[in-house]
Amino acid sequence: MNEKNTEIEQIDENKLIAERRKKLSALRENGVAFPNQFRPQNKAAELHEKYDELDSEELAELGEKV
Repeated sequence: MNEKNTEIEQIDENKLIAERRKKLSALRENGVAFPNQFRPQNKAAELHEKYDELDSEELAELGEKV
């Protein structure tokens, strides 16, 4: 009984993997396999250079969001 359950689980897993690969292929055909609209506006080095001398209270007063 245990071997039969393992076989069924393996078949189910194979179907899931095949379905996921099919969906990924469709996304790749559209040119957007892993879409990401995030575009950074600040770089850590620039932020350190600009705000390194300020303490937490001064930073809070500025009210800038990064």
